[in-house]
Amino acid sequence: MRSLKLPHGLVLASETAWELLLLYNMTWLWDYYVESERVYIRDGIPSCWFWYSPSLPFVLLVLLPAIVLLALYVRFKEPLLKKSGLAIGLPVLSVVLVSLLNPHSSFPVLLAISAGVGFILGEGKGEKVLLTLEGFLPGFIVFMIILGGLAVSC
Repeated sequence: MRSLKLPHGLVLASETAWELLLLYNMTWLWDYYVESERVYIRDGIPSCWFWYSPSLPFVLLVLLPAIVLLALYVRFKEPLLKKSGLAIGLPVLSVVLVSLLNPHSSFPVLLAISAGVGFILGEGKGEKVLLTLEGFLPGFIVFMIILGGLAVSC
């Protein structure tokens, strides 16, 4: 079990760092996932409409850690890479897709998908917890990116 903690820790740290980089530099990403329009009704009072509309570059950027891990799995055939890639990719993709219907309802889905993927893919209790965290943290950061972009879009 000790040998699993280090690789999972490296994956968790690197993918969380990537998603945090996107979170803190998201102003250049707004055009890729939030469409908004400001209309002045009267007396200079603005009314604002916005909606979540993810573009392909946005989806690829938030899924990049999972894509890299799955590509490394294809090259090196290491099962840990496949597990981590799926544990990251499925929760992040679920947040992106469920947010199309209602961005605020993505959090319960994220919890369920992260826990489910960790439970299914993990072999021991420790690995199940680590895989759940690997999926939940980047998914939560993407959730914050989406809600943050919607909150300040106008």
